Amino acid sequence: MDNLDKDTILVKIAKQFCPEHAQYIASPKLADKEEQRVVRQFIDALLYEEIVAFKSDKRSKTPTEFKQFDAVFDSVYFFSMGGREFKCLGAHRIFERIRIADGSVQILEQGQKSEDGQYIGNKEYRECRIEEFICYLDTDSETKMRVLGELMQTIALCRWNSRYLEHHKKPRRELSFAQLESAITEGHLYHPSFKARTGFTLQDHIQYGPEAAKTIQFRWLAIQSQHVDYNYPSASIDFWAEELGEEQFGVLTKRLKVLGKNWLTYSLVPIHPWQVDAIQNRGLSDAIDCGDIIELGEAGDFYQATQSLRTLVNVSHPEKANIKIPLNLVSTSSHRNLQDHFVCTAPAISTWLQEVVAKDEYLQREGKLLLLSEYAGLLYKPEDKVKAKEMDGLIGAIFRESVVDKLQSGEEAIPFTALMLVESDNRPFIADWLDRYGVDAWVNRLLDVMLVPIWHMLVHNGIAFEAHCQNLILTHKDGWPHRIVLRDFHEDMEYVEGYLKFPEHLPRLAETDSYFETIALDEGFSMSDIDELRELFMDTVYVLNLADLSFLLERYHDYSEAQFWNRVRNHLNEYRQSGITSSARIDRIGAENPSIIVESLLKKKILNGGTLDYFEHTVSNPLAAIDEESSEDRALYQIESQRIN
Repeated sequence: MDNLDKDTILVKIAKQFCPEHAQYIASPKLADKEEQRVVRQFIDALLYEEIVAFKSDKRSKTPTEFKQFDAVFDSVYFFSMGGREFKCLGAHRIFERIRIADGSVQILEQGQKSEDGQYIGNKEYRECRIEEFICYLDTDSETKMRVLGELMQTIALCRWNSRYLEHHKKPRRELSFAQLESAITEGHLYHPSFKARTGFTLQDHIQYGPEAAKTIQFRWLAIQSQHVDYNYPSASIDFWAEELGEEQFGVLTKRLKVLGKNWLTYSLVPIHPWQVDAIQNRGLSDAIDCGDIIELGEAGDFYQATQSLRTLVNVSHPEKANIKIPLNLVSTSSHRNLQDHFVCTAPAISTWLQEVVAKDEYLQREGKLLLLSEYAGLLYKPEDKVKAKEMDGLIGAIFRESVVDKLQSGEEAIPFTALMLVESDNRPFIADWLDRYGVDAWVNRLLDVMLVPIWHMLVHNGIAFEAHCQNLILTHKDGWPHRIVLRDFHEDMEYVEGYLKFPEHLPRLAETDSYFETIALDEGFSMSDIDELRELFMDTVYVLNLADLSFLLERYHDYSEAQFWNRVRNHLNEYRQSGITSSARIDRIGAENPSIIVESLLKKKILNGGTLDYFEHTVSNPLAAIDEESSEDRALYQIESQRIN
């Protein structure tokens, strides 16, 4: 481990940021709520992913400590890093998730150092700051600087949000779907770099982040057609006339015509205004100079960023497509470009999935699952290999259906992330609905609407989705769950060909992109082992999704996690007993194995893992199989036993 003291690291970090960041990077005397949250999520993940070893004890053994914290946090954790000792208050919960209380993380002072190098005087715990954790992390100085830089950027942007936005000051329960996509400022509830946006300045955050709800128009490029791969549902000119409207498409056509060019040799491509400046030196400037690309300026409808920073909703016409567009930055664990080979194949994947749903009698009868098709995709791919590498995934777009255009009479939509949120009145976002319908009845309905269709797609059709909160939308009627909506599956969907219900219906992706003729298993959609489908489902649906909801319900509505997960077990059992899918086929998934593999997101961040790198750890499975003669009480006991008491 490289030695790097907290004062040195703070000075170095400050130099990484522009002057406008200074007041938001500066460390206050006491940690504010923004820093406490990042510290909490960092320690949550550090312990959960077993990056450091820890011990725990009952909170009741030290009743005078941590008196100001909720009773739900029933354990005290002790761990060491870099020769220093730490402790914090938390709770050990479902799937072994560790829930640390904000503001409870402390470091043991060593006392004063004597002339002979020994520490003397009283040793006592005090609040620990984020830079101290990073200093004592067992890694090199370069990694410490990189990780702390992302954490400080997250803290800084959260501080700006708290100071200038109204979202934190009044409940968001009455906001529309598009308004919620902007007003949900919380970001990832597990990953500590949930608002890093490496590459964004503070002004970029204000102008282009979803939180401030500012609108933009796309800048438009005309690119020589041989350099653009695309997959449209109709001829190129017809497609753009439909998407933009005849008038706006005519404006861009006239601008191109003035330059002596036309759509016979050029293709129209949107680009985010921030991206224009961000990639000038990555090859855009050279492409413009040589005439491969022509700038046509701003035009068309106005758009607003969503929780998924690079996906924008149309605020001029909310029923029109959401557009996913690349940004040359890093947020949470990923570089936010568009992956080559997974853009122009998006329409083929969507068509296949829609056909699977349309031919599924159970899904059609129940009517609880909706997929938002990604019906068009385009990507700039220079023929020159050097230029292609420079510009890989930096200019392009994917068009996705809008949920607003799919709503039925009396139906409203909310991002699924809203279910896990607590409002400024210290009540959950869903509190009024729970009061109206009763917690147990509402949970039962939610699982029927959300869990069962996604489970059916897995065990019956053999298709697993990355169904984390941000990829889900819940529709409801006056708060009563109605349908679950899946989106963003052009990269995040998996299958094992031998487990598909109808493998003969698989799309021929190689006809769109020859890459799929030789792609290895596990590098695209096709996996080598059914275990990987289980891991994707349980990680995104259970561990980093419903587990957050179950903890919220226990903390704020006295609805225990045991009750919640017993409801989950009941729904899975009822599905099995219905005979819709054979027990033998369900068992192949292994969802009742004693332990499961979970992705290690913080470990990936610390080790600077790439897109295809995967880090994991193993946790016990509270839904593991139990004897048939076991009672409901025993099932509840099994779930409760995951706690540390």
